[in-house]
Amino acid sequence: MPPFPTPNSTPSKPASSQSHSGTQSSQTPSSTNTHKAPSAALSFHQHAIMLRYSLSPRTIRALAALPRAAPPDEILRCAASATEFLSFTFSPPEKVAFAGINNDPSTRWHLREPLAQPWHKVFLVAQCEAAGGDYGDKLSLHARNDLYACRNRIVDILGQVLRACADLMGARRDAVGLRRALETWRGVVSGSWEGMPTELLQVPGIGPKKAGLLAKHGVKFVRQLADMEFYHIERILSRNPPFGQKIVRTLALFPRLALAVDIAKREEGARRIIVRAMLGCSNREIPNWKDKSLSVTLAAETPNGTLVFFWRGKVGSLMSGKELVFPVEATSGDAVFVWASCEEIAGTYVTGEVKV
Repeated sequence: MPPFPTPNSTPSKPASSQSHSGTQSSQTPSSTNTHKAPSAALSFHQHAIMLRYSLSPRTIRALAALPRAAPPDEILRCAASATEFLSFTFSPPEKVAFAGINNDPSTRWHLREPLAQPWHKVFLVAQCEAAGGDYGDKLSLHARNDLYACRNRIVDILGQVLRACADLMGARRDAVGLRRALETWRGVVSGSWEGMPTELLQVPGIGPKKAGLLAKHGVKFVRQLADMEFYHIERILSRNPPFGQKIVRTLALFPRLALAVDIAKREEGARRIIVRAMLGCSNREIPNWKDKSLSVTLAAETPNGTLVFFWRGKVGSLMSGKELVFPVEATSGDAVFVWASCEEIAGTYVTGEVKV
């Protein structure tokens, strides 16, 4: 994701301003529906984003029509309604399986209308993936294999749409919309909503049963697991050596971001301050989680949800720490929230806050 087209290319709030588990999502993508997108020509920046992510003009218009600080379920509904998903219809066996998924407690935003539209399928696939990827036991082997092949394509396209959404939010300095779009994508691609025990499923060798055992012993997050001695891991999971040592070695490559924020300078007689964010990575060696080159994003926002700074880079550049300095117009008593995370890994989200 390139820098946003703004002059300056959250937080102690939980990552999820996107939670609200179990809320009802009855709207067809209301004002965000691609079928109701405005017909105006794309701006220069919107056109560039469309080309960057290979999306249709109608999809870009619909994303751009989202309100500021759009709720995460509205962002996901809008993304799921992209024209790129119109071919992803339900097969008859899938309707039965997805009815169960829609009613499952792990699904955050339920649909109240009959499941019939392509966007319904994408909307539920995204949430199922972010809840650990369990599609239940109502599909035959053949139907399940077909769904898995379809799922991979849905996730790939959804990544393009949600990252385009984040770029559009950033271009208009909508910090909350940007944060929620990236959180939603991170949940889908990592297989876990931020701050949920399902983030343990990212660890090779840890499946749902082992994650459940760890959670019963108070180990709900990857960082907690990474801080354990190998023999404690083996004891809890009733596994023999060298299982624990393999887990510990694997987790040595899980990125551990660290963030500190302060005010570097105050300009007397003015509302302008200079905020300094120190972003680092506390791993002993450059994290290379699952053999991927990892990207990190950092953003800063004011209390009214305005994006005041954005940075994106590789995790390797953080090993000796990176100092990021940016100006903020603020009044006394305001707080500047700063957050950072690896783009596609749950459990890496860190926050900082400084009061003016």
